[in-house]
Amino acid sequence: MNYGTVLAMMASFLAVGVTVLMSLQDPLVLLDLHSIIIVFGGTLAVAFTCFPYQQVLNLFKVFIKGVMGRQQSSFLDVVDQVALLSLARRQGRAAFERAVEEIKHPFLREGGKVLYWTEADISREELRDLLETRAETMYSAYTQDAHIFKTISKFPPAFGLIGTVIGMIALLQAIGVEGGDNIGPAMSVALMATFYGIVLSNVVFAPLGEFLGKKSRDELLVRRMIIEGLMLIHEGRPSKYVEEKVKSFLLPSQRVRKAG
Repeated sequence: MNYGTVLAMMASFLAVGVTVLMSLQDPLVLLDLHSIIIVFGGTLAVAFTCFPYQQVLNLFKVFIKGVMGRQQSSFLDVVDQVALLSLARRQGRAAFERAVEEIKHPFLREGGKVLYWTEADISREELRDLLETRAETMYSAYTQDAHIFKTISKFPPAFGLIGTVIGMIALLQAIGVEGGDNIGPAMSVALMATFYGIVLSNVVFAPLGEFLGKKSRDELLVRRMIIEGLMLIHEGRPSKYVEEKVKSFLLPSQRVRKAG
């Protein structure tokens, strides 16, 4: 689980909740059915308009897997696994095949299996192109999920504004009939939709979109490291050189394993 991201999201909701409790005499006033319908229902409807329904329904699964799911291998863990494969390759095919089956990173394990048949009549460029195509395909799929979250984040504030405008129209119509005694409470209800829209956009969808985008870029870097390592293994380069070359994709501070 990405504990930092989960805790940060909980902290965002907590900050909003504490502010509500400190500011409102009756926090239950925020439970306004009309605002919930216009913001949540409208956002969902437009999301289905913009994207295939299966992709929208898949967003919950993306959230569970990306944020709540098991954290991927760190950069240095990948370096260690590439170095392990390099050493096994020099010990023979049987040792290499056993090492591949023990690899935890799925892309590295898949790439290692590709090397099983590198004795076939394919060039070095063809092998690199095959691996890079797979890496770019996965990156494209992951960035699409981030794009959907970022796009949906634009909708709740707009529907919140629509809800507020509707509430203001209803308020102005009622002023001449009921007088001005209820203007204050009616104004607060009218602004409720905007509150929902801003919170939903800036606490949920936009941060998740940025998180998934950053995660996709990190995973692309990891795959590039893996591809470079596999190519060097294919060429039979020394294991220490393979390890150091793969580390070259990282900043000096990232090449040092933190204690604990």
